[in-house]
Amino acid sequence: MGEGGKRIYSTSELAEILGLTDRRIRQLEQAGIISKLSRGKFDLAASVKQYIAWIKASSTESDEELDLKKEKTLLTRANRQKVELELQIMRGELHRSEDVRRVMNDMLGAFRARCLAIPTKAAPRLQGQTDLAVIQDIIKKEVYEALMELSDYDPEVFYARSKDKLAIEDEVDNKEEPPAKETPRRGRQKAKK
Repeated sequence: MGEGGKRIYSTSELAEILGLTDRRIRQLEQAGIISKLSRGKFDLAASVKQYIAWIKASSTESDEELDLKKEKTLLTRANRQKVELELQIMRGELHRSEDVRRVMNDMLGAFRARCLAIPTKAAPRLQGQTDLAVIQDIIKKEVYEALMELSDYDPEVFYARSKDKLAIEDEVDNKEEPPAKETPRRGRQKAKK
């Protein structure tokens, strides 16, 4: 016990109570976080209260920093995912559902037209045929020709129809700055020596 009922402890004793090093206690004192009574002497109760108040204040700031770091991490992750999706679209590995619907409707429409044309195309060649194998071969050939409409998957067709393609190209175009225009000088120009 010290003066006025204060419990006075040395730097090393206070460090042991707070679970810190002597050096850290000196740093806290120099930073004004805890105050000493005299050289190497600290009021235990006041020092503990000051240290706890500083930890609470630091904790609030740390939570804000953590939230900011978390938000930056989420933004970075979202940007990475966006770039990955754009790359997949450009490579023809990913398509928008509306693009797929449009291209598939066109492909199925062409397939339907080919199927409906089979009787018209095959009938003249079948007329007068009595050999079953020849008839089957002619019909089979026309069916296979119609099925070829469905087997012609080309990612470029989807990409060519994609709205994303235009957006990606626009972003690339906007990154290039237009050349600076030279503005005409007004007034007299200095004569060259």
